[in-house]
Order: sequence, then C-alpha cells, then structure tokens
Amino acid sequence: MNASALTMTPVVLDRAGIAPHLQSLDEWLLPQCFYGVQHTWPLLYRSDGHGQFHALFDGDRLISHCATKTVLAHGLSGPFRCALLGSVATAPDRRGEGLAGAVLEAAVAAVSPEVEHILLWAERPDLYARHGFVPTATETMLAIARRPRPRMDGVRLAEIRDHDAIHHLHVLKPWRIERTRQTMSGLLTTPGMTTVVLEREGAVVAYACTGKGADLQNTWHEFGGSDDDVAHLLLAAMHLTEQIEAAVLLPPYRQRLEGLLGISVIDATQVPGPMARSAHAPLPPMFVDGLDSV
Repeated sequence: MNASALTMTPVVLDRAGIAPHLQSLDEWLLPQCFYGVQHTWPLLYRSDGHGQFHALFDGDRLISHCATKTVLAHGLSGPFRCALLGSVATAPDRRGEGLAGAVLEAAVAAVSPEVEHILLWAERPDLYARHGFVPTATETMLAIARRPRPRMDGVRLAEIRDHDAIHHLHVLKPWRIERTRQTMSGLLTTPGMTTVVLEREGAVVAYACTGKGADLQNTWHEFGGSDDDVAHLLLAAMHLTEQIEAAVLLPPYRQRLEGLLGISVIDATQVPGPMARSAHAPLPPMFVDGLDSV
C-alpha cells in the first residue's frame, strides 16, 4: 500500500449515498453485462435495498468500494447473526495501491461488533486469506439434462399472488437466511430471474428460481418444498424454461434430491462455499440460497 492510500479514510454510505456511483460499480463489477448491480444484488443496491457501503474517494470520484449486509442465519446449530460482504472493487486505474484492502478492513471493523461471522464469496481466495478469511465447507453443484417431458399439471410461472406461499416455504427450510415477506416479494421480482411453482389442489407446494440479474444464469439456485416435489418441479421447469442443460446448487440438507433427480443428473462437482472470518468459533454448518448471495 502506498503513502497516498494510507492517508485515505473510507467513508460509510447508505443506499442513497451510493446511488450516484452505481454506473461505476456496473463497469467495475459487471463489464459489458446487460444487467447491473441493482438487478444482480438487489438486497444491496436496489432502491429498497438495505446495504451499507464503505468507499474511498479521490475528490468526488469513487475509487474503491465494499458492501455489507447484516442478516440472521439459521444453520445446524440454530440462529446466529452474520454479515454478508461483497462487491469489493477498485477503479481499474487505481488497482495495486491497496485501496481494496483498506475498504475491506473498514467494513470488517464496522460489522464485527454486531456479528459472529462475516461471509464473502471470493474469486481470488488468496487475497482474502491475507485479511483473516478462511475457506468453509464445499458445496455441491449438479449438472442436469432435460429428459422426456414429465407431467406438467400444476407447473407454471410464479405470480404475485404466490409470494405469500413462497415465503412460507422458505421459512420452512432448516438452513436459511431469514427474510421478511416484503423482502421475499422484492427478491422474486428481480430482473433476469425466472421463478416456477408447483401447485396442487389450489396450494403452492414447491418453488424454484433460476437466474438473478447477471448472476446464476441457467442455474437453479433456490427452491422450497419437499425433496419429492422439488425434484418433480425442476425436471418439469426445464421444459417450461426451454433449458436443455442446467446447474443445480444443492443445499447440504437435501440429501435425497440428487437421487430423486435420477438419470437427469449428468455430473456432480464440489465448488467452494463462502469464505468466513469468525470472531470466536468456526462457522457452523449453514447454507446461503442464491437469492441471498451478495
């Protein structure tokens, strides 16, 4: 880190404060993508988002940035507070000066008194290891292929009237990030995402989401309902969304789902989970659905 970076102090912004700089973040984080940060990480950047943003400026120009959101997680050992951290980025002409490290440490210092664990998803784990983040358990990604059309009775695109039922199915998950009904409804309207439901006898019994802005395209990253109903829905939804092949992010607690998908599963690989920086004990077993990832 050079001397000029050392003299800079990150400032804290709310959603209104970061709004004038969203175009810069689009260019840094999602270059040449149709969807920007508001659509890809709506929990942070959309007008109804609740992120906190740590930023460095050169005059009025944003030159480095990091976002956090504090949530209540439910894992194997029960509920605990944690912070989700993401969108660490620096202006291309100012990289290599240690600016990202400065905003990262500012964000960590700000949220640490409030949470037990800080999570982030890292493309370059070595960079975050320098700041005390360690790998957590790997996650399973399935590749599935479309098979002959199954029964499509009750399988349809989600509508606004389904949001209460979808939120209820989310609450029933043993491992999850807690959401309000309003937050859930907002997430279900994320551009670039398709949500499909399975309805039986007038009740929504399962849902599944694919895509999220520029992120998780052609990936089923969140679903709710029983394993049997989710398996049926995924296989039918591929026909509804015209997918030939797709990825499925498999929650660890759904131990039967891979078997229920049967011959549709053409591959299963282990992918890195989030990295964690913990104040005391290691991160307990937990899972973050794709809609909550930042």
